[in-house]
Amino acid sequence: DLKLQFLYFIDLPFDKHNMSFLRLAARTTLRATVPLARFDLMQVRTKVTVAKKNAAVKKVAAKKPAPKKTVAKKAVAAKKQVAKKAVAKKTKQVAERKAIAKKSETRARAAKQAAVAKAKRAAAKARCMLNRVRAVKKTEAAMAKMTRARARAAAAKARNVKMKQAAKERAMKAEKRILKQKEEIKAKKAEAKAKKDKIMSSGPVTARNLFMKQQAGKGLQLKDIDAKFRALSEDEKKSLAEQAKKNLAKRKEIRQSMKRPASKYAVFTKANFPAAYAEAMKQTSDRKEAFKIANKIVSQKYKCQ
Repeated sequence: DLKLQFLYFIDLPFDKHNMSFLRLAARTTLRATVPLARFDLMQVRTKVTVAKKNAAVKKVAAKKPAPKKTVAKKAVAAKKQVAKKAVAKKTKQVAERKAIAKKSETRARAAKQAAVAKAKRAAAKARCMLNRVRAVKKTEAAMAKMTRARARAAAAKARNVKMKQAAKERAMKAEKRILKQKEEIKAKKAEAKAKKDKIMSSGPVTARNLFMKQQAGKGLQLKDIDAKFRALSEDEKKSLAEQAKKNLAKRKEIRQSMKRPASKYAVFTKANFPAAYAEAMKQTSDRKEAFKIANKIVSQKYKCQ
């Protein structure tokens, strides 16, 4: 069995010749045969390593070092150990300082974060308070606006009521004025009618009209009455004319009685204006200017009475 042959070579004394031979035999065996499994290969490597270590230990034990060299080596080893300890201590101190610095930095960062968070909370609280104040102010402004709007609405309502009342009063006044005007017109018409009736009560003032009045109510047409008037004799027309003349005198008396009495200035002007106008015409040829001058003269004379 090739595997047993290989293990046999491993048990040989460990020296250069045997080691070379073992390497050659292992290389030849491993190349010439089917490769070993991973587990067997690991076992081979482990045994080779153990053999090397044993050979080295035996070799060191066979040699007996001098005492001075051993002391020097120990001193060097002690120095190295002290240097290692110093380096380790220094490294540990550096690590501790770094840890302390890191811890301080972490604490500072945490404190900064806490301060930032506190500032954010304070800002949020301030914003909340500001929003509340703004909401209160907004509500107060809305209430004031609503109050002003209500006041404006009330004022507009009162103004509308006042305007309606004023319009109603104006309408009533206009209606009263219209009624008064109508009454005045009616009174004027009635007065004019009464005046006309009073004037007409004197009777016709022409012979023709007197004849037509006498023939009224007989069913005759106007052309027949006119033809009949033309057919009258001179005596009949003369009697009609005399009667009409009397009626005209009555009418003049009636008209005169209906006139208002003249004022003192009117009577004075009627008496003195012709002479003043004649004197003014001597001063200018313009009649309008002469009329103005005559009025001034009459007015001055009336004031000097």
